[in-house]
Amino acid sequence: MGLSGRVPLRVDAATKSALLDLLDQAQAGGWSLRDACAVLGLPERRAHRWITRRDRGQLADKAPGGSPVHGLLPEEAAEILALFEDWGEIDRSHRKLAHRGSYTGRVWVAPSTVRRVLHAADKHFRPLPRPGRTERRPFPDWAQYTPNSIWIYDTERHEAS
Repeated sequence: MGLSGRVPLRVDAATKSALLDLLDQAQAGGWSLRDACAVLGLPERRAHRWITRRDRGQLADKAPGGSPVHGLLPEEAAEILALFEDWGEIDRSHRKLAHRGSYTGRVWVAPSTVRRVLHAADKHFRPLPRPGRTERRPFPDWAQYTPNSIWIYDTERHEAS
């Protein structure tokens, strides 16, 4: 039982069976289902659901999620990975890669799906290389550097011909 005296939300089949056995014993001893549930900290409505599921032989919880119609197919995931191999260095973004997949006719998925598939496959876009450091040009000889002043000069070099 949880800290609040109630049964936690997710309960395995063995625990449900044990609790239902306790309820059966209490009812055989003259207790009402409501009183027995109150002592166990089990909501009566849940006990009724569990009793119905036990009678059907379906006391264990089903796996969450089911089989959604909009689920990603294995061939779509494979196509996303193939797109990454072909275009990842050029696109460098899951958003661009998703759009490339649709307009090349290879796969139609959301950018978030591309990101999720690439993350699951441990594929990452490499960042662009950083530009090299540039040398700072010195002030021209004729300019005197003084704080809080701006010098503007023509940077084009005209050579005498």
